[in-house]
Amino acid sequence: MGQTLVAFDDSEFSYKALDKAMSLAHEDDELIILYVIPAALIKEFEDFDSEVSRSKAQEIVNKGVNKAKARGLKVIGVVKEGDIAETIIDFANTMQCSLIVMGSKGVSKIGRFALGSVADKVTRHSDKPVLIVR
Repeated sequence: MGQTLVAFDDSEFSYKALDKAMSLAHEDDELIILYVIPAALIKEFEDFDSEVSRSKAQEIVNKGVNKAKARGLKVIGVVKEGDIAETIIDFANTMQCSLIVMGSKGVSKIGRFALGSVADKVTRHSDKPVLIVR
């Protein structure tokens, strides 16, 4: 399978996506666990220390990384900032991932209304295969 990108946000569905990606991984495969800090959140808190939100995001990524490492998998964790769906798509292309795995819903400070739309946007616009986990 090569490299698999797992969109991860500490939600129930992102853990299900991670579990699915781990079950599909072969010995030489690598998981990339990606947390995207939403651009709206960055702008909303521009007067605050951005390292606080980045630190929290890294803690979330580390939870996923630790879970995959405990299963003996090769894994890296990455935190990016920007439009969630666009960042997932762009990063999967940059890393030449063979698959994107993500939950059908997630959690975000920008509101639940946008979350199903992230999975939908990634599915519609990615050139990579996308596995949506419920």
